Amino acid sequence: FEATRRIRLMESKANEQMNGGDTDEGANRKRGWHVPILAMTADVIHATYEECLKCGMDGYVSKPFEEENLYQAVAKFFKSKPMSAS
Repeated sequence: FEATRRIRLMESKANEQMNGGDTDEGANRKRGWHVPILAMTADVIHATYEECLKCGMDGYVSKPFEEENLYQAVAKFFKSKPMSAS
């Protein structure tokens, strides 16, 4: 049995009209599971980062971004557990 790993990338400008609870993510949290939301924006102001977190997003990447920066932001949600020997 292998779990499906998911993440949602969302333009942070969506915060102006919705928040994490307005997406289907809000319903998912009520069910006890969570799909991380990573905000993507061209705005680099620290206040924008704080607003993203207040709106229910779990992380933040500034555009334009380097491939490595996006990889690192996404990877923190998918820490691998060592496989046990069978």
